[in-house]
Amino acid sequence: MALFGGFQERREKKALERYLAAPSIDATEIEELKKACPQAAAVLHDVVKGSSDRDKRFRALLGLQSLGITADMVPSVLEALSDDDEFVQEAAAKILRAYGQYAGAIVPTLIAIYAGHPERREVVLQILTEYGAEARAAAPVLAEGLPQPTSALAVARCLSRVGIEALDPVDRGIVAILTDRRNAEDVSGLGPALQARLEAFLLSCVPWRCVDAIPAWRRILEAYADLGVRPSEPVLRLLNELTQYTDWKLRGEVGAQFLEMSRAKVVAEKLVQRT
Repeated sequence: MALFGGFQERREKKALERYLAAPSIDATEIEELKKACPQAAAVLHDVVKGSSDRDKRFRALLGLQSLGITADMVPSVLEALSDDDEFVQEAAAKILRAYGQYAGAIVPTLIAIYAGHPERREVVLQILTEYGAEARAAAPVLAEGLPQPTSALAVARCLSRVGIEALDPVDRGIVAILTDRRNAEDVSGLGPALQARLEAFLLSCVPWRCVDAIPAWRRILEAYADLGVRPSEPVLRLLNELTQYTDWKLRGEVGAQFLEMSRAKVVAEKLVQRT
């Protein structure tokens, strides 16, 4: 795009400079830029695509949140999702969440980011959740996150939105458990395969020392109890350790997750008594 060659171009350049240097960006600043630049979105897109200044990229993305993007802008916004600056990443993610109509172009890149950049998985899950069934192609890759206690709940909630038809029955069962959509008959019908997965999940962390895992761990433990089986020795040792905690000591370990953990402790006590 040839910019800033004549009078109108110079006017647009000055308006853009004012916008990028404004103390803060609000609706008034964006409206002023629109008045001076009939193609304001394209001008801001050029900044996102070409500026080495992270603050300018961030401000340009804020403007595009209000002005909207076209299909040809998608690659630059996707690239900004992997920016070194977290504010640029967040601004890009907000735009992408609002443009599910471009899911066909966006989802393959999000799958690649999810697979290759664990530190960006949370924001990818947020975007895919907004796309719903338009992101169904991501389901098999997302399912690989179900065994991870700290991320399993977010993964399951995303999968429940995008669709689980492509997953195997045990993965579908795990999603149902983590999203509180299970029933006892469905769980017991999956047999030893599900039992093995639930035990592996329970043993993958010590929840009162990994508090972010507690909400998922509690749901998995309740489903495990519904199987009606005798806990394996490794699981039993973990549950015995949990039952030894007083409520006071448990609260000190898990803080804000105390109610979740106390629910898990009640289930653990019943499973220990079963033996």
